[in-house]
Amino acid sequence: MDHIDPALESLRAQIREQSATDPHIAAKIAAQAILEKIFAVLNDGKGVHAESALALLGSLAGQACLQEAFARLTTEAGQDVVGAIMTVTDTEGRTYYYGDPINRPLLEDRYSVWSLLAGTLQAYGAKLPDIQDIITHVTASIGKPAFGIPRLPANRQIRFQPRECLQLWQPLKTEIIDILPVPANDWHLAYALAIQNLIEQAKGTLSPAEAGIIVMECAVPMSKISE
Repeated sequence: MDHIDPALESLRAQIREQSATDPHIAAKIAAQAILEKIFAVLNDGKGVHAESALALLGSLAGQACLQEAFARLTTEAGQDVVGAIMTVTDTEGRTYYYGDPINRPLLEDRYSVWSLLAGTLQAYGAKLPDIQDIITHVTASIGKPAFGIPRLPANRQIRFQPRECLQLWQPLKTEIIDILPVPANDWHLAYALAIQNLIEQAKGTLSPAEAGIIVMECAVPMSKISE
């Protein structure tokens, strides 16, 4: 039998106790575990670089939306997804995915990445990113060198690009998402809630408006490619 970390086992017990009254409890608990793991990975001894942490979470949130859509393909209830996920292949043979099954958790649903981010920014009175401009830019950059390179706020930098961030998708899924477990249709929610938490923690050094730009500039393109 595989060994399960005692701390994670405690979290699993919380989920079992509260799932009847809170259907999203697993995602909420996973959000904190994900954030703690990312802090541990990114801490350079001087702290955690907020812009890079937000880029990482945004990239993984976008990837979660794509992986949720893929997961539904394997379930009887998700057969409506077949044919709804469309692909484009560039001249290098790279595949890009798009369609409503990806857009719903990313942009459209009540608990989508964009909806929760926008709600957080509005609570701070912050300007929202121009989400339509981001979508248009990402679509136009497919198959070009600019794809997946976020347009950051002035004087802000990140220490790794969104494609690199996807290297953490499977480790975090294996160590947290699958262990708790978080239902597939809430994978994106776990990351969206972690983003909300980080924006609150970082607001003293990074404005919520800037944080929002970083998140969506990374989330949208990383919902288009598979890790």
